[in-house]
Amino acid sequence: MDRRVFLKSSACVAAAAAAAGKTACGGAAVKKIGAGLRTKIAINPRWFKGSPVEQIEQVAAYGFPAYEFLGAGRWPEKEAVRRRSQELGVECGAIGGGMGTITKWGPNDPETHPRFVEAVKKAIQDAKALGGKILLALSGPDRKGVSKEEQMDALVKAGRLVAPMVEDAGMILVWECLNVLVNHPGYFLVYSKDGAELVRRTDRPCIKFLFDIYHQQISEGNLIRNIQAYIKEIGHFHFADNPGRHEPGTGEINYKNVFKAIHEAGYQGIVACEFSFSKRKMPVEKILEILAECDRWES
Repeated sequence: MDRRVFLKSSACVAAAAAAAGKTACGGAAVKKIGAGLRTKIAINPRWFKGSPVEQIEQVAAYGFPAYEFLGAGRWPEKEAVRRRSQELGVECGAIGGGMGTITKWGPNDPETHPRFVEAVKKAIQDAKALGGKILLALSGPDRKGVSKEEQMDALVKAGRLVAPMVEDAGMILVWECLNVLVNHPGYFLVYSKDGAELVRRTDRPCIKFLFDIYHQQISEGNLIRNIQAYIKEIGHFHFADNPGRHEPGTGEINYKNVFKAIHEAGYQGIVACEFSFSKRKMPVEKILEILAECDRWES
């Protein structure tokens, strides 16, 4: 999960935080850029300076309904973050926490299932402390010499093993599909049709898959049709533009049309940012305006 503590470089985050330092944290009034959006966009709190609680306050100050930082389970002040988030009406997005990896191990190997179960137990506790309801799991690397069917069977079994505790906690667990062409060669779960098949075969309401728009554009394209086809199996979205994995408008994806399709498909959950800024010193306000513009489609 280190790839997510931030995507490209800590320098990008430091520059963004410096640009945001004169906003809500400093007491000055800011524009509620995210107010009234139809898409429930979660922004990264680490774009801002300050403690985690102060970062959440800035998310709210700009009018955004949710935040997502997959490493939030490591925050020592989780309870304080939860209390302040609830006061401000800001939702917590997905939580990571060692529930499989990209290159080392994953629940596509039955021998790892005890480890996976313990990781999910820990993630549930972290999510409860934060007020989160979405757990992000990774399939693990493609196992050489082992058939796809056997690996899918193992993931189905893993999902069924943890489903009772996930459901009891009032949460969902989402399996993330990743691209192997650019970012994560050797990863097992790649295509949205396989994510949807995994959800259907597991047949538990709390088990879904994560549709990362950036990854799926690289892996297969056909974004809107696939979103429409698999919306019942999708439990969470991530997004970035392609190529580059930067903010919308820097690549080939028409995010107004994609967000409109997500909305019209009936999805009401979180759509979370997972990108680095294309320019090192780009002001956070500029990024937030770009995100709001993606939501301004015509009905």
